[in-house]
Amino acid sequence: MNCSELHGVVGVGPSVVWLTVLMLLWFVTLLLVAFLGGSARRRPLMFLFLFASGAATLTGYSVRRALDVTTGVPDGSILAGHVLAILAMVAALESAALLTGVTSATRRALRVGQSLLALDGILLVALFLAIPRSLDHPDFGCWQARSLVVLTYQLLYQGALATSLVVEIVLFRPRIRSVGAPLLRNALRMLIGGFVVGSAYVGVRVWYLFTHAFGLPYPLDGRFGFVPVVLLEAGLGMLGLAACIIGAHRLGRFIGRLSQYHRLRPLWELLSQIAPGHVLGVTRSRWADLVGVPGAQRRLYRRAIEIRDAQWELAGFVSPAMTECATTALRNVQRPPDEDLDLTLEALRLEIACRAKSAGLPHAGPPDSGSWSGGADLDSEARALLLIQRLRKDPWVQATAGAIVEGEGDVAASPTPERA
Repeated sequence: MNCSELHGVVGVGPSVVWLTVLMLLWFVTLLLVAFLGGSARRRPLMFLFLFASGAATLTGYSVRRALDVTTGVPDGSILAGHVLAILAMVAALESAALLTGVTSATRRALRVGQSLLALDGILLVALFLAIPRSLDHPDFGCWQARSLVVLTYQLLYQGALATSLVVEIVLFRPRIRSVGAPLLRNALRMLIGGFVVGSAYVGVRVWYLFTHAFGLPYPLDGRFGFVPVVLLEAGLGMLGLAACIIGAHRLGRFIGRLSQYHRLRPLWELLSQIAPGHVLGVTRSRWADLVGVPGAQRRLYRRAIEIRDAQWELAGFVSPAMTECATTALRNVQRPPDEDLDLTLEALRLEIACRAKSAGLPHAGPPDSGSWSGGADLDSEARALLLIQRLRKDPWVQATAGAIVEGEGDVAASPTPERA
């Protein structure tokens, strides 16, 4: 496209590819607004897509022309698109800092980058007001490429892109060693590679601006004209693929936590009936649980807390003698070799506690905190609770707990259900 094709008020029709990409981008943006709008930690990601979608919309010449004619501000859409892009860069840096972990070093790099971007945006607005513009000659960068003011404007925008890319590299590079999953580690390397290729594209673009402004020969014209396009497409492709891998991993973890939340419902319902005082807030119906997808991590965390709190209360119904009896019984029975005996004992003591309270036995005193497990993170905690839920239904656990509560002799010498 050359300057003559931009003359007049008719404009250039949008392409099918551009419309398709734009609709997909806005669809993802609306989903993020719906699901992440209430999360302060993930809100920068929502603003990143919101600003990026607005900037991408203004890349269409037909959209620009319509906006300029409607507002009466020549090339005002160009400035609006650039400002939205800078805001997207600011949100991208904030998202990157949250993803990589906010330390004093990352916070310093984040603030420097965002301050430079803010200064860049202010200077762009000031230069824009000084550039002669006309509705009959849209895109001042095309018609006034040799103007010092226009060149400075374009270099400032490219400088904003370079600042964002460099700070992203600084934020993400130390994160590679701390990522455990090989797939995520390679995705992070690909993400950094996309930032590096993007920086190379910015360098080529700056080279073109200087040569075009001062009438110097541009070596990448002619048969090497594909280089800038390849750099741009390769950078975007690497960033897109890396983002898809990271997004798929996060989606898998989200689905896993949502599944754990629903699978823990039987144990939660049992303990909520026996110790109802530990249910936090309004109890959700099963239907509300099934259709309530947002906030899976928060709800799983809440469910784990409610189960542990009820478990702590019920532990007071297990006397030291009952605990000793359960430990002896577990020591003398043949369990599967790959079974976690600590969790088996915990499931046994939980079943004893439930039966003891239901039978009206007196409270035995403060619980023994050393007998209760706890995961290092939410995922390991949920896996432990799911295993306890399954082991509690084990026939041997059921029979042994019944024998201990009923006081039917020493189960250490008779660990099987028949003998008990």
